[in-house]
Amino acid sequence: MGECDRQGPKRFRERNPEMEPIGHKFKMIAEKIHKHQDEALKKDDLTFSQMSVLLCILFHGEEPITTGEICGILQITHPSAVGLINRLEEKKMVERIPNPNDSRSSYIKLTGKACEFLQKNRKYNVEMDHETVKGFSDDEIKLLRSFLDRIYLNIEKF
Repeated sequence: MGECDRQGPKRFRERNPEMEPIGHKFKMIAEKIHKHQDEALKKDDLTFSQMSVLLCILFHGEEPITTGEICGILQITHPSAVGLINRLEEKKMVERIPNPNDSRSSYIKLTGKACEFLQKNRKYNVEMDHETVKGFSDDEIKLLRSFLDRIYLNIEKF
């Protein structure tokens, strides 16, 4: 029987960054961002997950987007996406447009209210990005972005 089996996992009094797996670091970072975003969005009666849907639609550009595409981009289940879209529709942030090519699906479009909100919230997102990379040079930020993109591609292939 191993050490962990007898006494449970050893606990560190302080965080030991050198011992943490890289995936764990990403999870901790994502959770912090999620928490900050949820707190900032609470005043607007939105959640980080709902904001993720709005940004997904925004960054998709002029092309119409379906619920299925949102699922793929955000890596969420169809029922989760439908629930988020329903709540955003209730808040008048998105609207469904019938898909002329497939009567079983519809396109999800931002409303004027959502566009105004995203424009207003842009300042917060810029500040959040700035705080996230505080102390990094422009070259380091560029390098970080390229590393993160490579990590994403590596995990996508895994």
